[in-house]
Amino acid sequence: MSGLSKFVAGMLLAGGLVLAFIAWRLASAPAPVAPAPAPAPQAAQPAAPVKFHPVVVAREPMPAGTRIDAAKMLAVAQWQAALSGGYETVAPLEGAVTKVDVAAGDPILPSLLAQGLARHLKPGERAVAIAVDDVVGGGNRIAPGDWVDVFFMIDKGQEVPGAQARLLQAQVRVLAYGRASVDGPEEKTAGQPGASGQPAKTAMLAVPVEQVNELMLASRAGRLQLALRPVGDENVPDAELFVPRGAVLAARADLTPAQREALKQPPNRAFAGESLVQLDGTTAVARPPAAAARSAPGGGRTVEILRGDKSERVRY
Repeated sequence: MSGLSKFVAGMLLAGGLVLAFIAWRLASAPAPVAPAPAPAPQAAQPAAPVKFHPVVVAREPMPAGTRIDAAKMLAVAQWQAALSGGYETVAPLEGAVTKVDVAAGDPILPSLLAQGLARHLKPGERAVAIAVDDVVGGGNRIAPGDWVDVFFMIDKGQEVPGAQARLLQAQVRVLAYGRASVDGPEEKTAGQPGASGQPAKTAMLAVPVEQVNELMLASRAGRLQLALRPVGDENVPDAELFVPRGAVLAARADLTPAQREALKQPPNRAFAGESLVQLDGTTAVARPPAAAARSAPGGGRTVEILRGDKSERVRY
């Protein structure tokens, strides 16, 4: 074999070996891993709903001193933020009194309302304190929120011909007794009077303004006695059955019928005043207005005052 033939045969052999090696490598290589499919796009998540909070606001302007009619003057608004110290319902605000002017839409806060015993008074009432002890206060068993009858006793004296005791005011509400009140017990600190359980010395009563005078007179001229009323007892005396008491200040003679009707209003009756002579009910006998007018010289009203066996008619 010639040298050229040998060279060609060597080249073919070398090429075959190379091709065989390549075939072996391809056969022994791991199978290619198929790529993972792309994830499907997810639907957009809905946004979280906005949470609202109820807040009581003024439905209309309320000047300072307004007694709140909850159904008419208040509304419940929905705010995205809760109001610290505010109210969520109107029920607790029924009958509350505004301390400052409140504009329409303003939220109602405790700082805008009158606090203390004043907010527990009804229209036409006044809070009056009287002195009490174990006997007057029913053995200190009376508590704030109770209802009592006020009796008064008066001894025989220069102005009173005989000792007497009778009912002065019926169904009176107790606002405070000692240090306790309808607002809750007063905070006690060490060394503070009353912190050691001392008995009550005063009671605060809710009294109609036209009856404050008689309560003051009775407490100064006589002795008071509080009688605890049972729960649910609504019986009260009928004042129309008795002769009305006169007043300290006489009405003007030239009043119109409307003005005379206004004399019956509680503030005017309180302004007219009370006297001990009228309060004790024994030294003054009021005659019917028609008879008094006929017997009075020059017209007008009179009252007949009996002092023992003496009688005196006084025009008023």
